[in-house]
Amino acid sequence: MLQKKAVDADQKSLIDFLERSGIAIDFERFSKDLVFNNLCDDSRAAQPDDFFIAIPCARVNENIAQAIEQGATIVLATPETVTASSGKYADHINFIAHPNPRLALSQLAKTFFEYQPKTLVAVTGTNGKSSVVSMLRQFWEHLDYKAASLGTLGIELTKQALSKSHHLPKIPSLTTYGSMTFFSLLRELQQSGIDHAAFEGSSHGLEQYRTHGSDLCVAGFTNLTQDHLDYHQTMEKYFQAKAKLFSEVLQPGKTAVFNAKSDYAKQLIETVTARNIHFITYGIDEEADLKASQIKSHENHITFDLEYKEDIYPNITLNLIGSFQIENTLCAIGMLIASGTDIRDIIPLIPKLKPVLGRMEFIGKTPTDASVYVDYAHTPDALENTLKSLRAHTKNDLWVLFGCGGDRDQLKRPLMGKIAFELADKIIITDDNPRSENASSIREQILAACTQKAREISDRKEAIIYAVTNIKKGDTLLIAGKGHETGQIIGNETLDFSDQKEVQAALKELV
Repeated sequence: MLQKKAVDADQKSLIDFLERSGIAIDFERFSKDLVFNNLCDDSRAAQPDDFFIAIPCARVNENIAQAIEQGATIVLATPETVTASSGKYADHINFIAHPNPRLALSQLAKTFFEYQPKTLVAVTGTNGKSSVVSMLRQFWEHLDYKAASLGTLGIELTKQALSKSHHLPKIPSLTTYGSMTFFSLLRELQQSGIDHAAFEGSSHGLEQYRTHGSDLCVAGFTNLTQDHLDYHQTMEKYFQAKAKLFSEVLQPGKTAVFNAKSDYAKQLIETVTARNIHFITYGIDEEADLKASQIKSHENHITFDLEYKEDIYPNITLNLIGSFQIENTLCAIGMLIASGTDIRDIIPLIPKLKPVLGRMEFIGKTPTDASVYVDYAHTPDALENTLKSLRAHTKNDLWVLFGCGGDRDQLKRPLMGKIAFELADKIIITDDNPRSENASSIREQILAACTQKAREISDRKEAIIYAVTNIKKGDTLLIAGKGHETGQIIGNETLDFSDQKEVQAALKELV
């Protein structure tokens, strides 16, 4: 767990700290001399004179008791929790009632850690977030900036930043970190001389206010398609969680970048316009500020014309495949422009972009000249886009190997089966992080929509070996769902597993 340290060693005045954080309370209830040492949201890590933020949960009362037992003297919690705790603790324990402790934690963490990279941007959407932040980091590296990208793939730094950032903490690869970890990390980046950073804004993170208080200059939106309905329940709630990046986090006077193709772009444009936020739209062959047209697919790359306002930049090479990669690139370019980079400096850098780990990643070819790709596509829309993109690069049969995760949105399983049936020639259904669910039941739900074309091979390693061994000249194999992941979650155990390594081993056996 990340060590939580104050910006300096001096104790902090509670009232001054709350005022600077924008926390509105009845300050007359508290002594002006009241101070604290550290901010804490984990009762297990509480220390003497800490300020503990009690996040609502089933164990909130036990967490408060543990934090106080370990020395915390100030506790912020919901009004209901504060009322329930009244009279249970000594007089020197100070309780602060707040209607939204998660939002308060983010505001307090921002003030506590204080520093952020000067150019801070965020991107949200169902698909494409990791690719966009990685592309931004790559562009910044070619522009000679000390920069970082944060999210599902962990923390990645430009070569200019690496020499000064060896002391950065090792953080788990999460799409959006908790508030304390997030703002502490921003401070670490800034103190390491990193002046540009891009991070992924997940719906969970935005719903839970983890990054509220980020000093963003730009926020991007890629798309919104079905995912995480096990958590959000409806698409409208899912959208509202994503929209918080533009309705609450991004501030007036800044800039938003939207995918003009998305059905949700119009609502977001209305939101930012009402808040005096500028916006740039991007798209493929449609009305947008930043537009790609004349797209041509080649074996290992794409060419297109780029239009921005009144200017056209013809025959640009993108050494990636898939129209969605063009959309991701346009999003990154739009965010660069919005943060002050001249498009004329961006254009010559586009051919230098490299594939992102586990995102339409070319792994190799069989001796019979069949190609194998690994992609993170784990939603209906992502699988559809990936298969459509690969079809343009496939001479003969298009194969797809995938499964669906357990303890997650079950509604998407038959949808993904149907998409595979309609767009692929050969289908292999296997396991993908079944977790606590019965793996055969998950496969059965997928197979219901594609039984006529599909082969079921439960063991993912065996499935990969079968597919790599049987694809023929001119075929393309897509292994979807896990992308960059290096583990297979079965029950409560995570077993070492990498699609890339398994493909490489299978290809080696064919030589």
